[in-house]
Amino acid sequence: MSQKLVILAGLPGSGKSTLAEGLSRHFSLPLFSVDPIEAAMLRSGLPRDHTGIAAYVVAQALAEEHLRLGQSVIIDAVNPVEAPRAAWRDLAEKHRANLSIIECICVDEATHRRRIEARMRQIEGMSEITWAEVEKRRTGYEAWIDARLTLDTSAHPPERLLAEAIGYLA
Repeated sequence: MSQKLVILAGLPGSGKSTLAEGLSRHFSLPLFSVDPIEAAMLRSGLPRDHTGIAAYVVAQALAEEHLRLGQSVIIDAVNPVEAPRAAWRDLAEKHRANLSIIECICVDEATHRRRIEARMRQIEGMSEITWAEVEKRRTGYEAWIDARLTLDTSAHPPERLLAEAIGYLA
């Protein structure tokens, strides 16, 4: 596999973290997830209104270090708007890495809601998101313009989705 910057994007509960972890294991690639980064910032005492964008900046710095070393990397983040998406494009271009985007969606709203309401990720310092918060975030989630693989995680079992993502990246 040539050097890649792999971005897993989608609303909370869309299945991106599960898929990102599977890809990380399959390809033996480092995975940087914005949620644990933000949780560490919160545990350190930073106020919540200072951690959101900062967590993306930290993930970008970690990804850049690996790309600089010629390694591929996987990012797990909602990426709801153009600003972080542009930053990933710029980073891939700077290091001449192939940018591969996988957007996870959950078309079946009942399945999505069940996932959110049952979710227990146990990320120290970070509370679970509510369904009302997911619905609010959905209203601000901009449509992607980049070429990408879009996976409806409510339509197929995780093993099939992982196989499709592996094929996309191979």
